[in-house]
Amino acid sequence: MTNSTENQLLAFSKTAPFKHAILAVAVMSASVVVQAGKISTNQCTDSVAGFGGWSLDNVEILMPDGQTFDSSCGTYDTDPEGASFSYAGDVKNGLGTIMGQVLAKDWPVGEPPGIKVVHDDQAVKPPKPQNCIMSTSYLEDHFLDSDDPQQVTCSGPFQSHKRYKLAMLPSTVEGVEPGSGNEKGIDVVFNVEAEEGERDYQVFQKINNWTGKRLEGFTIQVGTGLGDSFVAAGTLATDTETGGVGVANLSLSVPVEVWDSESQLANFSTGLFGPVDNQHDRPAGYFDPDTRAGFKILEYGGSEDGNASGQIDTLHSDGPLGSSYSDLPAGAGATPGNQFGPWLPNSMLPQGIFWDDDGNPATDAQLVAWYGYNPSLLGLSWMNGAAGEFTQIPAGTIESWGSNLTYTMGEIDDLVNVGLNYIVTIGDVVDFGGTFTIRITPQLDSSGAGDPAYKDQTPAPILTFGSPAGVVEISPWPSFEVGSLLTARVGDGSLDLGEEVTVNVRIDEGPDFPLTLIEQGEDRGVFAASLSDEFSNLDPGQSITVSYIDADNGNDETDLETSVTTIAIAEGEPPLPAPAEVAIIDLSVPESLFDGKTRVLSLSIQSSKESESLASGSVTLTGSDAIGSSFTEEFVDLKIGGKKKFNFKWQAILEDPAVPETVVWTATLDLDEGESTETEGSTLIEVKVKGKDR
Repeated sequence: MTNSTENQLLAFSKTAPFKHAILAVAVMSASVVVQAGKISTNQCTDSVAGFGGWSLDNVEILMPDGQTFDSSCGTYDTDPEGASFSYAGDVKNGLGTIMGQVLAKDWPVGEPPGIKVVHDDQAVKPPKPQNCIMSTSYLEDHFLDSDDPQQVTCSGPFQSHKRYKLAMLPSTVEGVEPGSGNEKGIDVVFNVEAEEGERDYQVFQKINNWTGKRLEGFTIQVGTGLGDSFVAAGTLATDTETGGVGVANLSLSVPVEVWDSESQLANFSTGLFGPVDNQHDRPAGYFDPDTRAGFKILEYGGSEDGNASGQIDTLHSDGPLGSSYSDLPAGAGATPGNQFGPWLPNSMLPQGIFWDDDGNPATDAQLVAWYGYNPSLLGLSWMNGAAGEFTQIPAGTIESWGSNLTYTMGEIDDLVNVGLNYIVTIGDVVDFGGTFTIRITPQLDSSGAGDPAYKDQTPAPILTFGSPAGVVEISPWPSFEVGSLLTARVGDGSLDLGEEVTVNVRIDEGPDFPLTLIEQGEDRGVFAASLSDEFSNLDPGQSITVSYIDADNGNDETDLETSVTTIAIAEGEPPLPAPAEVAIIDLSVPESLFDGKTRVLSLSIQSSKESESLASGSVTLTGSDAIGSSFTEEFVDLKIGGKKKFNFKWQAILEDPAVPETVVWTATLDLDEGESTETEGSTLIEVKVKGKDR
């Protein structure tokens, strides 16, 4: 933190007692200039804000095909149509080996290179520093594809994507014996420049275990140099070793004045582990509703001043926090379950089912089920979380979720991501050589824990959209408040895996605009994307229609168009009532019948328990027989969850009494709200044989 007067320094020292020793030196600089420093953020014209602090000399920024990134200025190409794209930064050692990968939010939520440096954020409340190292992310509703993009800064709101991810790769542990201490570090290098005073930087970071091995912890170091030439800040010079720059000039800290609990320093997601967070409106953790999961930091809170971490160059993890991460459900942590055990790598992640609770496929969905070793069954199953006492979820429930387009299946990747909180302090940079290095080093697990029982096992059943007949949905529906987010979804089980699909979007009776939907999970058969703001900022009464061309509906019918429409309403206006959800649940026709005989055909329908209104409409049963049989009945005010059965008396008649034929029956359900569904059956009319009667 830079302070230009003695009064400013003294005022800050009252809120940051963990810096007394360094502040004393800085106070002297009010009258005697000291060569101190900060992270450089030299800018080119049109460069990304905060660019230049992260040195890219040992980094290669990976962009999509056809797009470029200028590592000297931070400028980059975007898709001409503003489509989302992913990028990453390969972090290398001094020999060019890729040790880690920096990951940040996809464009337009974030932008290359992935790490930025922010200075003098006056909105930060002491004792946290006003400078930070963080992700190149943007505020919600102000992403890069909006009219007024706004970057997230140090003081950004909760869950505004401030943390960049550093994936620790297999090269960091390759050939290393657990417990040997020979793991290799990942060096994230920063440029520095001289200025008066010192600066503290809060680091917003996650480290991801992509090593392919279980880990028992990590270390964080600061120093200078890269790869084998790295020297920790406090290293003393010898005849064979270059000395460090001194911890008075470069140090790490996790001060108790900033973080008042050891559970705040190195954590897995709050959504998975930990108590209710009323401040941020977060429910209790899915797996553990009482205790955060993560790691303690050895240097936290150990001195007589309540903080052992000032003036040091290394932070060490010091065992796990007290959550049930290593044994879920109780009794599954040991063999044969091994669930979850020591810190999992991404190659050992369990599968989960997620529900899109906010209607936005770009945000994190709510975990509602997971697949793992169930000790009550002595085998694998889909299970609830802690709130459901880890009980088994029936296969029928999973199958019903499969037909619901708001459910997805995928790996629970937050089980490998640990969010770190710590501070880097920069003082005199005379001996830095122009840069300093933050080194992250994984520590291999030495417990000998085996692979989880669920590893390499396909969940049964999987979540999939089984119907080959495509459906299209839009939410909110049947109405939406002007300005709210609109999301289109398609379910189509006949599409090739990994495909994208295109729908057409139109306002009222205007022209069609194509929108590309992305598959929501591997092999899912469900596709989704949100519409741009121009489609939701309409006048009340205007409509949005999304249409989809189903190339093959499974009944030898091709290129069938299906559509859905939602109506704009004014803010605060009551939503339009949703039409009832009614389905044909049974069509009963005889498999075969002799010519001239009579049978009763039956058709049953049921209103969903999730319907929001009574249902009225009609059912029709038509046949392809010689006389074109057709039966119709109406129904009124079918209650929510109610069933109704219709019976029709039919006589089998052959067009040619000597030639059998098959009658195809088509049952159609038409609701007064305009919704229609069909199902089919068939009956073989046999030639009448003397002496036989059926």
